[in-house]
Amino acid sequence: MISAELLRQFPHFANLDDRELRSIASISEVVAFAEDEEILREGNPADRLCLLLSGEVNVVYRLGDDRTVVADTLVRGDFFGWSGLLEPHRLTATCAGNKAGEYIGIEAAGLRALCDQDPLVGR
Repeated sequence: MISAELLRQFPHFANLDDRELRSIASISEVVAFAEDEEILREGNPADRLCLLLSGEVNVVYRLGDDRTVVADTLVRGDFFGWSGLLEPHRLTATCAGNKAGEYIGIEAAGLRALCDQDPLVGR
């Protein structure tokens, strides 16, 4: 569990009230990662939505000929692991640390349930 105040620092959560922020914070944790550490792997179940706090994360796609390509480099405030919210809840890319840092991991099933209970959470 993290502080709702940590979420409040990001514009993505600006329209949420204290109760909604506390609900999301209760299913979230801060996770550290290292440079070159694989955070999410393409094809795996998408069990969390991630919000980058510090460091950099590369979004990597595997091409049909087994080459990989870095499609984007994410920085503080960027989300990754969106597949946790979208069926079939399988990751479509690999995310790996480019520079060591931390992210907020939000439990995807819990966030989907919160959105089902209170559609305003997903606004």
